[in-house]
Amino acid sequence: MVFKHRSRYIHVGKMGDIRPTVNLANHITVPVGMVWGPRTIPDYQLVYIIHGSATMEYAGRKLELRPGHCIFYGSHTPHRLAASPLAPLTIASVHFRFDAQSPEPVSPHPYLKACPESDLQLPAVTYTIEVEGIGDLELWPLFDVKGVEGLFIRMAKEFLHQDPGFEAILRGYLIQLLGTLIRFQLDKRFRAANESSKIAIAVEAIRNRPTYAWSISELAAIVGYHPTYFAELFREATGYAPKHFLVMERIKQAQLLLLQEKSVEAVAEKLGYSSVHYFSRNFKAVTGRTPSEFKLHNQEF
Repeated sequence: MVFKHRSRYIHVGKMGDIRPTVNLANHITVPVGMVWGPRTIPDYQLVYIIHGSATMEYAGRKLELRPGHCIFYGSHTPHRLAASPLAPLTIASVHFRFDAQSPEPVSPHPYLKACPESDLQLPAVTYTIEVEGIGDLELWPLFDVKGVEGLFIRMAKEFLHQDPGFEAILRGYLIQLLGTLIRFQLDKRFRAANESSKIAIAVEAIRNRPTYAWSISELAAIVGYHPTYFAELFREATGYAPKHFLVMERIKQAQLLLLQEKSVEAVAEKLGYSSVHYFSRNFKAVTGRTPSEFKLHNQEF
């Protein structure tokens, strides 16, 4: 399921089915103040900070990166990555595709594109991947994870030497790396859920009143947290931003109402939508069907 709201959500596939391909892997030390961008890339990229520091700008944000940080972004994310002007930066990076029949690399270099400074303010893109037993998981743009440097370096060496069979070996390393990052994210998410039991109160409030236009401030007040801190904990505990979670709960309710009400308009009104068009767009983004298609498909005859 792919959800779209103010930010864009892009589904990259099912973890057990993807055939990731490494397009480029390197391990480099760059001069102080080195800057990449503003630009877009044609594929996906993971960049791991080994030594030094850097900043990453995208979607109106500026991330401060230090050793152990791994950033992730795709072709839909205009960005600028800048090494610190104070000391050299050592990084390892991988350009890749999530799913490709052939493991043969396709160099990203001819397709790197400069973009206007203003594009760094465009809304963020959230990527989701289906994990068996979990469902759709939002992939973090920033991981603070140790223990993956070796995988990055092995991929860089394999790509550099390109001995026979290197494409398949790179695919295996990349699957291992993606699996490690996803497991790290899930482990942290579950720990956060256990440590943040108050979030369950907010979740219950949403589920009890999915038609209410909950604000983050209202939900945060219920559990006694600052809105920014609450939003961070909520995402860690549930895997979703509060507004995304609210929309998903509304659509669950909508599926029941569509089997009872005569019109899509009546369902939209009951769920608090001011626009049938907006309701239909949310419904299709979550379920893959329009409300009318869902209603027709589930009619008894």
